[in-house]
Amino acid sequence: MDAIGTLELSWAQGYSGAPAVYVDKDVLCYLCGSNVKFVAEDGAETVFNFKGNGVGPFAVHPNAKCFAVAEKCIDPKIFVFVYPTFRQLGVIEGGTKLEYNNILFSTSEYLATVSGVPDFELTFWKYTTGTKLTSVQVSNSPVRCIQFNPGNWRQICIGTEKELTVWQMEQSNDAYMLQPQKVKLPHEDSSWWEEEKEKDQSQSRASTRMSRYTVEVPKAAIAGLVGDMDDHLEDIQDRSPRVVPSSTAWTTSGDIYVGCRGGHLLKVDGETFKARVVYHPPPRAETPLSRATSAASASRGPSMADLGQTRAKKSVRMGTNVTDDLSSMMLEGSLDCIGLHQKGLYAAGEDGVLRLINLKSDEFQVVEQSRVGFPISSLAFSHSYRHVALGSTKGSLFLYEAGAPESMRQLKNIHYGNYMGMSCMSGNEYIASVREDGEVQLWSIDKGFLQSSVSIGFQAQCIACSPMVRVAAVGAGNGFIYFLDFTDIEQPRVVSSVRLFEMPITHLVFENIGRYLLAGSDDGNVFILDGRPSKNFTPIGFTSIVGEIQSISTITEKDVLKVAVTANNSGNKRNGATNMISFELSDEVVGDLKKNVNSLKYDFKDASIKKLSMTFSTPSYGAAIGENQTVYTMAQNSRRIHQLSLPAETPDGKPVAVLPEAEFQGHQLPGGKLQLSPHGKWLATCGSDGSVMIRATSTMDRFISITPHDFHNRGVNVIAFSEDGQNIFTTGFDGILTCFSWAFTSTGIGKAKSAMEASRARKTKMMTIQKDEEEALGNMTDWVPSVGSRPTSTTADKEDKIALAMQSAREADEIYTTPTPVPPSDATWLNVQSIENLKKEDNQFADVKKELRGQIREMRRTIQGMLKQNEALPDIEKLGRHEFDLDIEEQNKLQQEADGEVQRVEEEIEFDNLAKIYLREMIKKECWDEMKVKGRSIQAFRSTLEVSNFPMRERPLEMERLLQTITVRRQIEVAELAARKAEIEMPQKTNWNNNSGKSYVVIKTKYDRVWKMKEDDAGENDDVDEDGKEKPSTTGSLGNTLEYDQGQPISLGAMFGGANELFYSQFDLHTREQKTTQIILLEDAIHRIKLTFNKEFEEVYQRKLQDISKIKEKNKKIIKNMRDLSINEEIIEPELSVLENPESILTVDDREIKVEKYLTPAQRKKKEIQDKQDEERRAREKGDNARERGLDMMMGGVLEIKKEDELKKDIPKPAFMSLKEESDWTEDEQKAAKEYERKVKELIEEREKYRKQLEAELRKMQAVIHDSMTLFDETLNQVFMKKIKVMMVLYQEELKILRLRHNLLLEEELETRERDLNHLMEHKKNMKVITAQAMMESKKHVDAFREQYDILLAEDKVMDRSFKREFHDVTALQQDQLYRLFRKRPKVPRLKGFDAPAPSSVDPSIPNPFADRPSTASYNNRAKNQLEHSIADLDKDINAPEGIEPHIWQRLCKYRREKIENDVLTKEKALILAEMEAFLRKRQDEDEQIKNDIDGIYDTLNKLKDDRQRFNLNLEVQLMLKQGQVEVDTSTFIHDYKDSALIHRSVVEELNSNIKQLGESKIASMVESKDFRKGIIQLEWEHKKMIMQMEDFQNRMKDIQFMKVTREIQLYLSNSDYDGKKQEEIGKLEQTILTQLRHHERKVSAKKQQLRELGRAHKLKDDDNREMDNELTELHVTVNERRHIDDVNADRRSDFGRERRYQEIVQRRKLVDLAKAQAQEVAVLRAEVERLRMRTFPALVQVEH
Repeated sequence: MDAIGTLELSWAQGYSGAPAVYVDKDVLCYLCGSNVKFVAEDGAETVFNFKGNGVGPFAVHPNAKCFAVAEKCIDPKIFVFVYPTFRQLGVIEGGTKLEYNNILFSTSEYLATVSGVPDFELTFWKYTTGTKLTSVQVSNSPVRCIQFNPGNWRQICIGTEKELTVWQMEQSNDAYMLQPQKVKLPHEDSSWWEEEKEKDQSQSRASTRMSRYTVEVPKAAIAGLVGDMDDHLEDIQDRSPRVVPSSTAWTTSGDIYVGCRGGHLLKVDGETFKARVVYHPPPRAETPLSRATSAASASRGPSMADLGQTRAKKSVRMGTNVTDDLSSMMLEGSLDCIGLHQKGLYAAGEDGVLRLINLKSDEFQVVEQSRVGFPISSLAFSHSYRHVALGSTKGSLFLYEAGAPESMRQLKNIHYGNYMGMSCMSGNEYIASVREDGEVQLWSIDKGFLQSSVSIGFQAQCIACSPMVRVAAVGAGNGFIYFLDFTDIEQPRVVSSVRLFEMPITHLVFENIGRYLLAGSDDGNVFILDGRPSKNFTPIGFTSIVGEIQSISTITEKDVLKVAVTANNSGNKRNGATNMISFELSDEVVGDLKKNVNSLKYDFKDASIKKLSMTFSTPSYGAAIGENQTVYTMAQNSRRIHQLSLPAETPDGKPVAVLPEAEFQGHQLPGGKLQLSPHGKWLATCGSDGSVMIRATSTMDRFISITPHDFHNRGVNVIAFSEDGQNIFTTGFDGILTCFSWAFTSTGIGKAKSAMEASRARKTKMMTIQKDEEEALGNMTDWVPSVGSRPTSTTADKEDKIALAMQSAREADEIYTTPTPVPPSDATWLNVQSIENLKKEDNQFADVKKELRGQIREMRRTIQGMLKQNEALPDIEKLGRHEFDLDIEEQNKLQQEADGEVQRVEEEIEFDNLAKIYLREMIKKECWDEMKVKGRSIQAFRSTLEVSNFPMRERPLEMERLLQTITVRRQIEVAELAARKAEIEMPQKTNWNNNSGKSYVVIKTKYDRVWKMKEDDAGENDDVDEDGKEKPSTTGSLGNTLEYDQGQPISLGAMFGGANELFYSQFDLHTREQKTTQIILLEDAIHRIKLTFNKEFEEVYQRKLQDISKIKEKNKKIIKNMRDLSINEEIIEPELSVLENPESILTVDDREIKVEKYLTPAQRKKKEIQDKQDEERRAREKGDNARERGLDMMMGGVLEIKKEDELKKDIPKPAFMSLKEESDWTEDEQKAAKEYERKVKELIEEREKYRKQLEAELRKMQAVIHDSMTLFDETLNQVFMKKIKVMMVLYQEELKILRLRHNLLLEEELETRERDLNHLMEHKKNMKVITAQAMMESKKHVDAFREQYDILLAEDKVMDRSFKREFHDVTALQQDQLYRLFRKRPKVPRLKGFDAPAPSSVDPSIPNPFADRPSTASYNNRAKNQLEHSIADLDKDINAPEGIEPHIWQRLCKYRREKIENDVLTKEKALILAEMEAFLRKRQDEDEQIKNDIDGIYDTLNKLKDDRQRFNLNLEVQLMLKQGQVEVDTSTFIHDYKDSALIHRSVVEELNSNIKQLGESKIASMVESKDFRKGIIQLEWEHKKMIMQMEDFQNRMKDIQFMKVTREIQLYLSNSDYDGKKQEEIGKLEQTILTQLRHHERKVSAKKQQLRELGRAHKLKDDDNREMDNELTELHVTVNERRHIDDVNADRRSDFGRERRYQEIVQRRKLVDLAKAQAQEVAVLRAEVERLRMRTFPALVQVEH
């Protein structure tokens, strides 16, 4: 295939808002995929195909007509090309390893690049030579804006999401260095600005100690950060949103305007580099219908898709949709692009409005605006700054003339979005493409111009053009196919539509002669439509495909359409197709559809279309069916091209595996498509690697490859051939459409002719049909969308109507008939066919349905009669309503649904309960099970007093080991200290004891022997107690002696169980280990105190339990007695509350459950069995029980006879007393009656006695209960008071622990700060070494360059001095003339250097604000060119003096040119030397600054060490003082004792006595001083007088000392008769004046006489001059004649006279030089004489007193 020719890019189209920049005065350029597109203001277009490996960033030089394109690959290069020749100017290599993120030209000859991963470097290049100047590391955040200073290429501003940095280039000859200046971005919210101003930058942590000093600790040390993370702490803590820069614009003064994403406009000062907010946008609208939101939505411009649009779109109107009151409002996205103009600052953004902001006004003011209508993403000025080019992300380019709001015009509008497909239009003149939003565009094949466009109004998926007529079929995402008529190119129209799928249409393919159109979707159906307009594009039928369709390919052989469809049935479409289906469609099948379809849905029979199913051996992408049943696919795993052959048939209709017959080289990445040329001889493949391969089907191993799209953008999407195969079109996912044309070789011309002949043959074959179809197409009306066919009723209305119709049918005792369905307006063709099929079935089976309805009506009547009978039956005989449901399946279904819902609810409840149980177990484990001592309280019986214990966990084993280790270590320390004191201090104490008479006692402790001094005077040593230990006030609350036992003090800590002899004194806690040990010991003491209290608490709790049990026992007797006494009084029944018995919370009693317990069926069954067993047992118990019967018979049913039971029994009354009268009693009966009365009386007395006994016992037990409860309450009150004291001790110790931990934390922070300072010191030292080396190297370079410069200056002076030697062969007069010409210099601008001053004024008529500030390179080049032209003008022969021979003049010109070039070189060297000296000064300043920083760090370290030492020595001691010992005025609840001092009481008393003595002495001194007051005042006045006199005398003395003694004063001092001498001199002067007056008059008269004589002489001279003029004329003639004669005789004349005259001139010149030198020497001598004379003047020196 490579022998045919090559493919050259013809044109490319596509624009998505990339930067469009002027490359020439009227030509714009921008990136167009892998190409560079050039568009002139008159509409002419040019495209440049970049041949590099991928396309990266793109940049255009603002002045030099060149552009640069970076590659996108490993080790990318940057190519610089010249416009319009596209000559490669230079190549930049080695700038990065992987990618460039940004490239940018300066206005000079330099290029800046920003690399990406992994380098992240900013690099400066000299692009003309590809030389790397310098590079520096930058942030890894993406660059949002980057711009050079147009007036100074040494400055570049780079903005990212989080920071804005200005980089300054410093140069020293060939050495370059970049220095950053970071700009702090302000907050988005203006409320933060004032807080930021008031924020104190130096953070310090104040000490918690009651002292006067604070320890300054930075936030980084508090956070524990050291090193580089220290610098990022502020960024980490800064949570407030800050503005995000999106665009920048430099001013002529070096300031920067920054446009931000949120609509803020900033101004960065060029000297201080601080940002100031110039404009703050209004807050965002809270409601969607607010005016600001409306303005923002209106600013987005009109939609490009119109549902009812059938004509070409109208042009965009400017200046509308923005209300007047919102004209100056700039919201978010209004400053995405800004640019500086002479008129002000132009700004544009997403709102689609171009605004001109007035920069001269103090207030923010928009003076000009123009509506674009599309979001603006690019803004660029022309070279003259008279035009502004605006680029939009919607695919449009606009031109605007600065200062003319109505001048906005659209330069280019090619829409936006990705191309979803393309196809060549019939006639081979145009190609149609469709974008993802449904915009169909028609392009000319030869030039690539956009001819017209039309929108279908819906998202598009694919497009196919009929080869028969100019019709395009567009597959939409809503399942419709829209047919567009392009007969009229300028006004395309939609003529028809049909909906085939519910899902998007993904594939559309026309037969090669346009008879059929095949459509496919992911639902697995392939539809065949009639592709002729005369048939109205009617669907013919469809066939089903298993899986998601991947590709559809067709070929027509012998009027039979052969189709190959690939699909994926694995569920993962990205893996490629797994199977392939092929079928055929002939005219016979289409002609008799009823015979060849399965149903009225028109689904083809597999046998009729010869449908075959095949499977791939490996998943493949794409398919192209060719001649002889050959299919080409692209393998997924190997990415090679496979050639397959379709089988003739498949056995039993089962899929057959097809294997590749041949493999050929494919693409580098998986995925792609295949396309055969129209004549079937060429195969084109495209892939995600961005390449396209063209190969002939006869020689598949040879191919031509092009790369129209970048693989980073997912490569090529669609590829297409033109009808004659001369052009190849590609589209990618980058939104670019390209056209490549063949450049055939001599061999390939024959191949091209075969393709063109095949195209002509197809056209000839279709010529007759095409004419008829075009006529039918023209007769088709415009398609109108069915916007008016909306249903008049909603779904609810339809349901209501159906329910009403059903109710009416029941009332009329009829069967409701479902109405025939009507297809909706958006129904698919298949749905319509299904409904039509239903209608036909209804008509066919109408009689059968009618008979069935009658049977159903009879059954319904029977059921209704049975229901009426059931209602009349008794309740016990009634059947349930569900018993009459005939639909058992529906019953079961409803029951299953109910059971499923119940099961679901049960599972939810079960999981919810399980989660709650887990949470309960976790809480119980954390707060109860792991507690060694459970938390509980004890409540008083007769009050609300409540005391709780201390809940305590089990102490960990590690803590026990640590405590044991600490204890042993501390014991060793105490023993060592005691032994050391015994060894060292014993001799001194012995001697002192012998002298003082005091005794010593050696006591033995469990640690070691310690010495204790016994004082005779107990109050002599107040800081040591009688045990030789420190007072408790120094060790803390655990040692405070607050309680006394028999006159002896008891330690409060020991009393509560927290005593420990191992505690450190608070004055000894200096080291970290001591503080840690003290914390552990204090925690152990707290633990022991809590254990001690808990032990006592447990005793009280057990006592309460015992008391409650006793009270319950007594209550039983009380209840019995009260029942015996028939008394109803309230009984005290104490119970433990929940707080006292917390275990009860974890158990649930049955009485707490208020609802019935739910039992499962198994539990219910078990409960029923248990209840039955219990009932049987009770029945057995109710039977005959011999034991109970025997007890009743023998002992009356009781085992023990009680007194109270006997007293309850009444005395049986004799029977005769109730039967007889008393008078009828017998004597025995009377005795019996008296005996009865006596017994009754005794019984009553016994009962009364027993009652009193019970009552006394009752009161006694009640009193005992009351006393016990009162006693317990008193005990609990004591425990409560002890709890208060314990809590006081615990709080004090916890406070002490907190203070110690705070001190440890602060000490750790100080250590962190010290490490940070040491790290910073090392960094600064390394920087010092680097700066010192840089300074020395720079100094060495400066010295070397200065030496070269001095040599150049010396050579220049030598040239000047050697002029006479160079021109010794001319006369002196000529030599003077030549020297003057030699010294003459042309007037040209001086060379521009780094310190060139800015112009003082700017011409306001020039639009370019930087017109007066050209770049250094262009300015110097212009100056050199002007100098060259000026030198050429000076070298012209017309400027030569008369008499100078030509060779002398040429020599002078050459010598002068060398001199001028040497001067220019000297000036350039001087500028370079100045730059190098400035560079050296900056390095010296940096070195000095780093040195100062190191000194500052040393000072900070020393101060930090002092702070640490003071921190360790100035300990914080916690004391307990009595109320009367605090003499501080407490103004607040908690007083700050930082300004207080702790002193001993004796000091205060001694101070009071001293105050009294001093007061008495003061009174005595006041009485004594009163007597001397007057004398003191008098002496003061005299003293003041003498001081004033002394000052007066001193001033006089100074005046005398500084007075200048002139000759007059000397004469006055030397002559006694000074006045007489002065009178004599005055007389002489008057005589002299008279003499001079007379002499003056005589001279005036003489001068007048001379004037008259001169007048007469002047007249005579005039006459003589006129005569001489006449003679001169004659002499000129004579001289000319003599000259001619002399020229003839010149060769024969001797040169002796010339040499003599030359010697005379040389001698005269030397004499003149000698005279000048002598005159200079005389002047110097005169000055020296004058200086010596001035030294003889007298002067007086001030005398020091």
